[in-house]
Amino acid sequence: MKKVLLILIISLLFLSPLMSIGFGYHVFEIRTSPNFSIGGWQFPTSVIYQFNFPVPDFISGSATSFAFRLDNGIDYRTLRQNPLTGAILAPDDSRYPERDYVTLFDEFNFAFSQGFFHTGFANEDLLRFNVLVGGRFENSYEGLEYFSNSEHREGVFHTIANGSIENRFPFGGGFLPGTPELSGGRSVFELSISAGIDLNFLRDDITSKNGIKLSSWVRYSPEWLNLFTDTSDFFLWRNKLDAAWTLFRLPFVNNYSSLSMVLSNSTEYRYLTGEKVPYYIQGGKIWEAMVVPTEHAVTSSTALTLYGPQLFAPDVYPYVSAFIDVGYGWGKVLNSDVVMEGDFVISYGVKAELVLFNIARVYYDIGVVSDDISSDVRFVQRFGFAVGM
Repeated sequence: MKKVLLILIISLLFLSPLMSIGFGYHVFEIRTSPNFSIGGWQFPTSVIYQFNFPVPDFISGSATSFAFRLDNGIDYRTLRQNPLTGAILAPDDSRYPERDYVTLFDEFNFAFSQGFFHTGFANEDLLRFNVLVGGRFENSYEGLEYFSNSEHREGVFHTIANGSIENRFPFGGGFLPGTPELSGGRSVFELSISAGIDLNFLRDDITSKNGIKLSSWVRYSPEWLNLFTDTSDFFLWRNKLDAAWTLFRLPFVNNYSSLSMVLSNSTEYRYLTGEKVPYYIQGGKIWEAMVVPTEHAVTSSTALTLYGPQLFAPDVYPYVSAFIDVGYGWGKVLNSDVVMEGDFVISYGVKAELVLFNIARVYYDIGVVSDDISSDVRFVQRFGFAVGM
Protein backbone atom coordinates (compact mmCIF):
# COMPACT_ATOMS: atom_id res chain seq x y z
CA MET A 1 0.00 0.00 0.00
CA LYS A 2 2.83 2.41 0.84
CA LYS A 3 4.45 1.76 -2.55
CA VAL A 4 1.17 2.55 -4.33
CA LEU A 5 0.82 5.83 -2.41
CA LEU A 6 4.42 6.74 -3.20
CA ILE A 7 3.87 6.12 -6.94
CA LEU A 8 0.74 8.31 -6.89
CA ILE A 9 2.56 11.17 -5.13
CA ILE A 10 5.50 11.00 -7.53
CA SER A 11 3.08 11.08 -10.48
CA LEU A 12 1.38 14.19 -9.07
CA LEU A 13 4.78 15.83 -8.64
CA PHE A 14 5.50 15.43 -12.32
CA LEU A 15 2.01 16.41 -13.47
CA SER A 16 1.58 19.50 -11.26
CA PRO A 17 4.37 21.58 -12.79
CA LEU A 18 3.36 20.55 -16.31
CA MET A 19 -0.21 21.69 -15.73
CA SER A 20 0.91 25.03 -14.30
CA ILE A 21 3.65 26.03 -16.77
CA GLY A 22 1.24 28.31 -18.61
CA PHE A 23 0.31 30.09 -15.40
CA GLY A 24 3.75 31.48 -14.55
CA TYR A 25 7.29 30.31 -13.94
CA HIS A 26 9.94 31.84 -11.71
CA VAL A 27 13.48 30.90 -10.71
CA PHE A 28 14.21 31.77 -7.08
CA GLU A 29 17.81 30.74 -6.59
CA ILE A 30 20.63 28.90 -8.33
CA ARG A 31 23.28 27.46 -6.05
CA THR A 32 26.82 26.29 -6.68
CA SER A 33 29.36 24.27 -4.72
CA PRO A 34 33.17 24.47 -4.68
CA ASN A 35 33.21 20.65 -4.68
CA PHE A 36 31.76 20.61 -8.18
CA SER A 37 34.04 22.45 -10.58
CA ILE A 38 36.02 21.92 -13.77
CA GLY A 39 39.26 23.81 -14.16
CA GLY A 40 38.33 26.05 -11.23
CA TRP A 41 34.97 27.02 -12.79
CA GLN A 42 31.92 26.16 -10.71
CA PHE A 43 28.64 25.14 -12.23
CA PRO A 44 25.11 25.19 -10.82
CA THR A 45 24.44 22.16 -8.65
CA SER A 46 20.87 22.93 -7.53
CA VAL A 47 18.01 25.28 -8.31
CA ILE A 48 14.78 26.45 -6.70
CA TYR A 49 11.95 27.18 -9.11
CA GLN A 50 8.26 27.78 -8.85
CA PHE A 51 5.11 27.29 -10.93
CA ASN A 52 2.37 29.77 -10.06
CA PHE A 53 -1.35 29.04 -10.07
CA PRO A 54 -3.62 31.95 -11.12
CA VAL A 55 -5.63 32.98 -8.06
CA PRO A 56 -7.39 36.30 -7.39
CA ASP A 57 -6.24 38.56 -4.58
CA PHE A 58 -8.47 37.77 -1.63
CA ILE A 59 -7.86 41.25 -0.20
CA SER A 60 -7.91 44.20 -2.57
CA GLY A 61 -4.50 45.85 -2.81
CA SER A 62 -2.69 42.94 -1.12
CA ALA A 63 -1.12 40.01 -2.97
CA THR A 64 -2.40 36.43 -2.76
CA SER A 65 -0.36 33.59 -4.25
CA PHE A 66 -0.59 29.82 -4.54
CA ALA A 67 2.26 27.91 -6.13
CA PHE A 68 4.10 24.63 -6.53
CA ARG A 69 7.76 25.05 -5.54
CA LEU A 70 10.53 22.58 -6.37
CA ASP A 71 14.10 22.54 -5.08
CA ASN A 72 16.35 19.88 -6.58
CA GLY A 73 19.98 19.14 -7.29
CA ILE A 74 23.15 17.84 -5.64
CA ASP A 75 24.24 18.56 -2.08
CA TYR A 76 27.86 18.00 -1.03
CA ARG A 77 28.05 16.99 2.60
CA THR A 78 30.50 16.03 5.28
CA LEU A 79 29.83 13.26 7.79
CA ARG A 80 29.84 15.42 10.92
CA GLN A 81 28.40 12.99 13.50
CA ASN A 82 29.07 9.40 14.53
CA PRO A 83 26.31 7.34 12.85
CA LEU A 84 25.66 5.28 16.00
CA THR A 85 26.10 7.74 18.87
CA GLY A 86 25.59 11.16 17.26
CA ALA A 87 28.85 12.42 18.78
CA ILE A 88 30.62 15.06 16.69
CA LEU A 89 33.51 13.48 14.79
CA ALA A 90 37.03 14.76 15.34
CA PRO A 91 39.05 15.79 12.24
CA ASP A 92 41.51 12.91 12.82
CA ASP A 93 38.88 10.23 13.47
CA SER A 94 40.44 7.05 12.04
CA ARG A 95 37.17 5.12 11.87
CA TYR A 96 35.71 7.42 9.20
CA PRO A 97 38.80 8.74 7.38
CA GLU A 98 36.93 9.97 4.28
CA ARG A 99 33.97 12.03 5.36
CA ASP A 100 32.70 13.71 2.17
CA TYR A 101 29.69 12.33 0.29
CA VAL A 102 27.03 13.40 -2.20
CA THR A 103 23.26 13.60 -1.81
CA LEU A 104 20.79 13.87 -4.69
CA PHE A 105 17.60 15.56 -3.50
CA ASP A 106 14.19 16.79 -4.60
CA GLU A 107 12.11 18.88 -2.25
CA PHE A 108 8.58 19.95 -3.20
CA ASN A 109 6.12 22.30 -1.52
CA PHE A 110 2.65 23.58 -2.19
CA ALA A 111 2.90 27.16 -0.96
CA PHE A 112 0.11 29.58 -0.06
CA SER A 113 0.86 33.21 0.79
CA GLN A 114 -1.41 36.09 1.75
CA GLY A 115 -0.36 39.70 2.25
CA PHE A 116 -1.95 42.40 4.41
CA PHE A 117 -1.66 46.20 4.55
CA HIS A 118 0.26 47.26 1.46
CA THR A 119 2.32 50.40 2.09
CA GLY A 120 4.37 52.70 -0.10
CA PHE A 121 7.62 52.49 1.87
CA ALA A 122 8.26 48.78 1.15
CA ASN A 123 8.17 46.69 -2.03
CA GLU A 124 5.78 44.14 -0.57
CA ASP A 125 2.85 44.06 1.84
CA LEU A 126 3.61 45.10 5.40
CA LEU A 127 2.45 41.73 6.74
CA ARG A 128 2.57 38.38 4.98
CA PHE A 129 1.39 34.95 6.14
CA ASN A 130 2.80 31.80 4.51
CA VAL A 131 1.88 28.10 4.66
CA LEU A 132 3.80 25.26 2.96
CA VAL A 133 2.99 21.55 2.79
CA GLY A 134 5.44 19.23 1.08
CA GLY A 135 8.11 16.59 1.24
CA ARG A 136 11.67 15.69 0.38
CA PHE A 137 13.36 12.79 -1.42
CA GLU A 138 17.04 12.03 -0.76
CA ASN A 139 19.56 9.47 -2.00
CA SER A 140 23.13 9.58 -0.67
CA TYR A 141 26.21 8.22 -2.42
CA GLU A 142 29.97 8.28 -2.17
CA GLY A 143 31.71 11.46 -3.31
CA LEU A 144 32.69 11.92 -6.94
CA GLU A 145 36.33 11.21 -6.21
CA TYR A 146 35.42 7.74 -4.99
CA PHE A 147 34.09 6.85 -8.46
CA SER A 148 36.56 8.80 -10.59
CA ASN A 149 39.84 7.98 -8.81
CA SER A 150 40.81 4.30 -8.81
CA GLU A 151 43.26 4.90 -5.94
CA HIS A 152 40.63 6.56 -3.76
CA ARG A 153 38.32 3.67 -2.84
CA GLU A 154 38.02 4.16 0.92
CA GLY A 155 34.76 6.07 1.13
CA VAL A 156 32.24 7.05 3.77
CA PHE A 157 29.95 4.08 3.14
CA HIS A 158 32.26 1.48 1.58
CA THR A 159 35.70 0.01 2.11
CA ILE A 160 37.90 -2.52 0.33
CA ALA A 161 38.41 -5.78 2.19
CA ASN A 162 40.12 -8.86 0.71
CA GLY A 163 40.01 -7.28 -2.75
CA SER A 164 36.22 -6.66 -2.71
CA ILE A 165 34.09 -3.63 -1.86
CA GLU A 166 32.09 -4.01 1.34
CA ASN A 167 29.81 -1.78 3.40
CA ARG A 168 31.69 0.17 6.03
CA PHE A 169 30.19 -0.51 9.46
CA PRO A 170 27.54 0.55 10.44
CA PHE A 171 26.19 1.47 6.98
CA GLY A 172 24.18 -0.96 4.90
CA GLY A 173 21.20 -1.79 7.08
CA GLY A 174 19.25 -0.90 10.21
CA PHE A 175 18.50 2.45 11.80
CA LEU A 176 21.32 4.91 12.60
CA PRO A 177 20.31 7.22 15.49
CA GLY A 178 23.23 9.60 14.88
CA THR A 179 22.55 10.07 11.15
CA PRO A 180 18.92 9.04 10.57
CA GLU A 181 18.92 10.09 6.89
CA LEU A 182 21.74 7.59 6.19
CA SER A 183 19.87 4.62 7.66
CA GLY A 184 19.29 1.48 5.62
CA GLY A 185 19.80 2.10 1.92
CA ARG A 186 20.39 5.86 2.45
CA SER A 187 17.19 6.64 0.54
CA VAL A 188 14.45 8.62 2.31
CA PHE A 189 11.14 10.35 1.63
CA GLU A 190 9.94 12.75 4.33
CA LEU A 191 6.87 15.00 4.71
CA SER A 192 6.59 18.28 6.59
CA ILE A 193 4.32 21.26 7.34
CA SER A 194 5.63 24.84 7.52
CA ALA A 195 4.09 28.18 8.45
CA GLY A 196 5.57 31.64 8.78
CA ILE A 197 4.96 35.34 9.03
CA ASP A 198 6.92 38.31 7.61
CA LEU A 199 6.85 41.91 8.85
CA ASN A 200 8.36 44.01 6.08
CA PHE A 201 9.72 47.53 6.50
CA LEU A 202 12.45 47.00 3.88
CA ARG A 203 12.54 48.78 0.53
CA ASP A 204 14.77 46.95 -1.93
CA ASP A 205 15.55 48.89 -5.12
CA ILE A 206 18.31 46.48 -6.23
CA THR A 207 21.29 48.83 -5.80
CA SER A 208 19.81 50.72 -2.84
CA LYS A 209 18.18 49.10 0.19
CA ASN A 210 16.76 50.71 3.31
CA GLY A 211 14.81 49.40 6.28
CA ILE A 212 14.30 46.16 8.16
CA LYS A 213 12.42 42.91 7.66
CA LEU A 214 11.41 40.44 10.38
CA SER A 215 10.56 36.81 9.62
CA SER A 216 9.50 33.93 11.84
CA TRP A 217 8.98 30.35 10.62
CA VAL A 218 8.14 26.95 12.08
CA ARG A 219 8.58 23.60 10.35
CA TYR A 220 7.22 20.34 11.70
CA SER A 221 7.96 16.82 10.48
CA PRO A 222 6.62 14.32 13.04
CA GLU A 223 7.19 10.61 12.68
CA TRP A 224 3.46 9.92 12.36
CA LEU A 225 3.30 12.10 9.22
CA ASN A 226 6.06 10.19 7.44
CA LEU A 227 4.29 7.23 5.87
CA PHE A 228 7.26 5.82 3.97
CA THR A 229 10.34 6.21 6.19
CA ASP A 230 10.99 6.60 9.91
CA THR A 231 14.02 8.87 9.52
CA SER A 232 12.45 12.22 10.36
CA ASP A 233 10.96 13.58 13.58
CA PHE A 234 11.79 17.22 14.29
CA PHE A 235 10.49 20.70 15.10
CA LEU A 236 12.24 23.82 13.77
CA TRP A 237 11.70 27.46 14.75
CA ARG A 238 13.59 30.15 12.81
CA ASN A 239 13.64 33.90 13.45
CA LYS A 240 15.43 36.26 11.08
CA LEU A 241 16.14 39.99 11.02
CA ASP A 242 17.35 41.65 7.79
CA ALA A 243 18.49 45.26 7.91
CA ALA A 244 20.01 47.54 5.26
CA TRP A 245 21.07 51.17 4.97
CA THR A 246 22.18 52.93 1.80
CA LEU A 247 25.18 55.09 2.67
CA PHE A 248 25.09 56.96 -0.64
CA ARG A 249 23.64 56.70 -4.12
CA LEU A 250 24.76 58.62 -7.20
CA PRO A 251 22.01 58.93 -9.83
CA PHE A 252 22.37 57.84 -13.44
CA VAL A 253 20.12 58.18 -16.49
CA ASN A 254 16.50 56.89 -16.36
CA ASN A 255 16.56 56.92 -12.53
CA TYR A 256 19.24 54.24 -12.53
CA SER A 257 22.20 54.30 -10.17
CA SER A 258 25.77 54.98 -11.28
CA LEU A 259 27.32 54.13 -7.91
CA SER A 260 25.93 53.25 -4.49
CA MET A 261 27.09 51.75 -1.20
CA VAL A 262 24.92 49.66 1.12
CA LEU A 263 25.61 48.39 4.64
CA SER A 264 23.55 45.30 5.44
CA ASN A 265 23.15 42.65 8.10
CA SER A 266 21.18 39.42 8.31
CA THR A 267 20.93 37.75 11.74
CA GLU A 268 19.10 34.51 12.42
CA TYR A 269 18.32 32.43 15.50
CA ARG A 270 17.07 28.90 15.09
CA TYR A 271 15.81 26.35 17.62
CA LEU A 272 15.78 22.75 16.43
CA THR A 273 14.75 19.70 18.39
CA GLY A 274 13.52 16.15 17.76
CA GLU A 275 14.32 12.48 18.05
CA LYS A 276 15.42 12.16 14.40
CA VAL A 277 16.88 15.32 12.88
CA PRO A 278 18.10 14.85 9.27
CA TYR A 279 21.15 16.71 7.97
CA TYR A 280 19.34 18.99 5.51
CA ILE A 281 17.30 20.77 8.19
CA GLN A 282 20.15 21.37 10.65
CA GLY A 283 20.94 24.74 9.10
CA GLY A 284 23.05 27.51 10.58
CA LYS A 285 25.16 27.67 7.43
CA ILE A 286 27.12 30.81 6.57
CA TRP A 287 29.66 31.44 3.79
CA GLU A 288 31.57 28.13 3.38
CA ALA A 289 31.03 27.28 7.06
CA MET A 290 28.38 25.55 9.17
CA VAL A 291 27.52 25.90 12.84
CA VAL A 292 27.93 22.83 15.05
CA PRO A 293 24.72 20.68 14.94
CA THR A 294 23.15 21.70 18.24
CA GLU A 295 19.64 22.68 19.37
CA HIS A 296 20.42 26.41 19.41
CA ALA A 297 22.29 28.35 16.72
CA VAL A 298 22.78 32.01 15.86
CA THR A 299 24.29 33.24 12.59
CA SER A 300 25.02 36.82 11.56
CA SER A 301 26.18 38.06 8.15
CA THR A 302 27.39 41.64 7.74
CA ALA A 303 28.39 43.14 4.39
CA LEU A 304 29.52 46.46 2.95
CA THR A 305 28.59 46.41 -0.73
CA LEU A 306 29.62 48.80 -3.50
CA TYR A 307 27.24 48.62 -6.47
CA GLY A 308 28.49 49.72 -9.88
CA PRO A 309 26.39 51.37 -12.57
CA GLN A 310 23.11 49.85 -13.69
CA LEU A 311 23.88 49.31 -17.37
CA PHE A 312 21.02 49.23 -19.92
CA ALA A 313 18.52 47.97 -17.30
CA PRO A 314 17.95 47.99 -13.52
CA ASP A 315 19.07 44.36 -13.19
CA VAL A 316 22.36 44.64 -15.12
CA TYR A 317 25.12 45.75 -12.76
CA PRO A 318 28.40 44.71 -11.09
CA TYR A 319 29.11 44.81 -7.36
CA VAL A 320 31.90 44.18 -4.85
CA SER A 321 31.14 43.21 -1.26
CA ALA A 322 33.35 42.88 1.82
CA PHE A 323 31.71 40.50 4.31
CA ILE A 324 32.11 38.87 7.70
CA ASP A 325 29.92 35.97 8.81
CA VAL A 326 29.79 34.66 12.38
CA GLY A 327 27.97 31.65 13.80
CA TYR A 328 27.56 30.17 17.28
CA GLY A 329 25.87 26.93 18.35
CA TRP A 330 25.16 25.56 21.81
CA GLY A 331 22.97 23.15 23.75
CA LYS A 332 22.12 19.51 23.13
CA VAL A 333 23.91 17.98 20.16
CA LEU A 334 21.30 16.79 17.66
CA ASN A 335 20.62 13.04 17.52
CA SER A 336 22.56 12.44 20.75
CA ASP A 337 22.51 13.05 24.52
CA VAL A 338 25.65 15.21 24.54
CA VAL A 339 25.39 18.85 25.70
CA MET A 340 27.88 21.44 24.41
CA GLU A 341 28.76 24.81 25.94
CA GLY A 342 29.17 26.35 22.50
CA ASP A 343 31.22 26.57 19.32
CA PHE A 344 32.13 29.53 17.08
CA VAL A 345 32.57 29.58 13.32
CA ILE A 346 33.64 32.60 11.30
CA SER A 347 34.27 33.42 7.66
CA TYR A 348 35.28 36.67 6.04
CA GLY A 349 36.40 37.87 2.64
CA VAL A 350 35.37 39.63 -0.55
CA LYS A 351 32.77 38.83 -3.19
CA ALA A 352 32.59 40.26 -6.71
CA GLU A 353 29.78 39.59 -9.15
CA LEU A 354 28.34 40.73 -12.47
CA VAL A 355 24.56 40.32 -12.71
CA LEU A 356 22.96 40.11 -16.16
CA PHE A 357 19.17 40.62 -16.15
CA ASN A 358 18.89 38.29 -13.12
CA ILE A 359 19.31 35.46 -15.63
CA ALA A 360 23.07 34.99 -15.55
CA ARG A 361 25.80 35.95 -13.12
CA VAL A 362 29.57 35.68 -13.13
CA TYR A 363 31.22 35.73 -9.71
CA TYR A 364 34.47 35.49 -7.79
CA ASP A 365 34.62 34.94 -4.02
CA ILE A 366 37.73 34.81 -1.87
CA GLY A 367 37.85 34.40 1.90
CA VAL A 368 38.94 32.63 5.07
CA VAL A 369 36.94 30.10 7.10
CA SER A 370 37.68 29.11 10.71
CA ASP A 371 35.90 27.05 13.38
CA ASP A 372 36.55 26.08 17.01
CA ILE A 373 36.03 22.30 16.88
CA SER A 374 38.68 21.41 14.31
CA SER A 375 40.88 24.50 14.88
CA ASP A 376 41.00 24.50 11.10
CA VAL A 377 41.61 27.66 9.09
CA ARG A 378 40.86 27.33 5.37
CA PHE A 379 41.54 29.68 2.49
CA VAL A 380 38.72 29.43 -0.07
CA GLN A 381 38.25 30.97 -3.48
CA ARG A 382 35.44 30.38 -5.95
CA PHE A 383 35.14 31.46 -9.56
CA GLY A 384 32.29 30.55 -11.84
CA PHE A 385 28.94 31.42 -13.33
CA ALA A 386 25.29 30.43 -13.02
CA VAL A 387 22.41 30.67 -15.47
CA GLY A 388 18.66 30.48 -14.89
CA MET A 389 15.66 30.78 -17.23
